[in-house]
Amino acid sequence: MPIREPQPVDVRSDRYVILRPADALGAVVAAADDLWVDDRARQRLLCIDSHSGRVRVAIPVNGRLALSATERDVWALSRGRGYGQGLRGPLLRVDARTRRVRARIPLVGRSGRVVLGFGVQAAGRDAWVWGPHEILRVDGRAGRVTPRVAVADVHGELSGFVAARGRLVAGTADGHILAFDARTGRRLRSLPVAVAKPAPKAVEGGLVLYTAAGVVGAVKLANGRVAWHRRLGFRAGATIGSDGLVWVHSSAPHEPGDRVTALELRTGRVVTSGVLPVFGSTGISAHDGSVSMATAGGRLVVLTPFAT
Repeated sequence: MPIREPQPVDVRSDRYVILRPADALGAVVAAADDLWVDDRARQRLLCIDSHSGRVRVAIPVNGRLALSATERDVWALSRGRGYGQGLRGPLLRVDARTRRVRARIPLVGRSGRVVLGFGVQAAGRDAWVWGPHEILRVDGRAGRVTPRVAVADVHGELSGFVAARGRLVAGTADGHILAFDARTGRRLRSLPVAVAKPAPKAVEGGLVLYTAAGVVGAVKLANGRVAWHRRLGFRAGATIGSDGLVWVHSSAPHEPGDRVTALELRTGRVVTSGVLPVFGSTGISAHDGSVSMATAGGRLVVLTPFAT
């Protein structure tokens, strides 16, 4: 399959460049100096050189993707064949350095039951897949899905998930954040928050970073007290960069483009913020001093926000 080179669409500042590697983009993650992006229009997983913008690899997939990565592996959970919001797999494990697919893991439990996923998170050599009412561990060596935590329907479907330091943290439709022991699956906390469908993004310093319908905030895992809470529009997504800052993409009706904001995790203080000449942001990644934001219109914005 020939690989189309991305072309610069607009360069308005020495702090960012806008590329268009596809007609529609979804999630984006960084690994080993590359950006990995969901090409929704042509159903491909794209590997893009973060320096030149050149497309290195295009891997065919089936439907949209949920992505997660370490420096070693890129995990891509595909929608598969079928309808609805869930992702039926397979789950692709890609070597981030060779850019080759190492495994295609079907979402099937030990009993042979097909599992429905909403998202995936890399964790060392393994990964976690979360779905409507369960969290599953994916053994990277065995290439096998193992049921781990079942979540009762009392809180509604899961709305987000993150794994960190022996803890599994999930958001629920009715506005709770649940914490579980990663080894035993035992529930440790049930924390109510002030918004519906919170999506946990990271756990750092005893704080759970979450987003929900244009809101970004942090809650203390120990006692459920909200540390800070900011409304940035009608849509927001977030990640934590290697600089320790929370990087947020957001959309608001009154602004002439989507916004990228950096916040302190502990206080929620705004460090920097700016509006970009693009709309429909779908994902954000922060890696090695640069921030990358993908959009539904196929734009990939690569920023160096603190360049001199």
